[in-house]
Amino acid sequence: MRTASLWGEPSRSLVEDLTQVTYLKLWEDGCRLLRDFAIQHPEAILGYIKKTAANATHDYFKHGHSQSSGGGQPHVSTSDVDLEAGKEVLGSQEKIAFGVFLKEIDDHLKRTLTGPDQERDRMIFWLYFRQGMSTKEIASLPAIGLSTKGVGSVIERLKHCIREQIAGILPDPDDDEDNVKSKIPREIVIRL
Repeated sequence: MRTASLWGEPSRSLVEDLTQVTYLKLWEDGCRLLRDFAIQHPEAILGYIKKTAANATHDYFKHGHSQSSGGGQPHVSTSDVDLEAGKEVLGSQEKIAFGVFLKEIDDHLKRTLTGPDQERDRMIFWLYFRQGMSTKEIASLPAIGLSTKGVGSVIERLKHCIREQIAGILPDPDDDEDNVKSKIPREIVIRL
């Protein structure tokens, strides 16, 4: 703490971090340097530990003030900051819920689409909703083989089918209840 004070006013978490760095330096290579020093100078072991701590602290601040590591920006420990992930951040509650929602839709598409065009129809659906392609752009793809109106018809048919399934209008054959409710929030279903 004394050495860190020479570089400014250290926070408690910074001093704790520097203490851990000192321990790591002492434990390097199976404590070989500490053991060797203790054998040669047993009366000076406390001075050795203090000097190691001071050197680790100076090294930290020198590195922290170099241009390659931010040029003197203040230390912020993860224990000092409790950031909440934004809504659009991967791993946020909204992104996870939306991912589950998309998986539920894809599972429904896999279950309900049949016939020779099932993969094409699924691809049309995801090109439209995930990639943001227009019906005209999708129709222009050689693998699709439909007109713009045909692509639009597939999208509308699948949207209607998925809305019914997710909103619980049609009962699921695996459920005993007459009115099945989705676990997906209504506002997400409405976006579809």
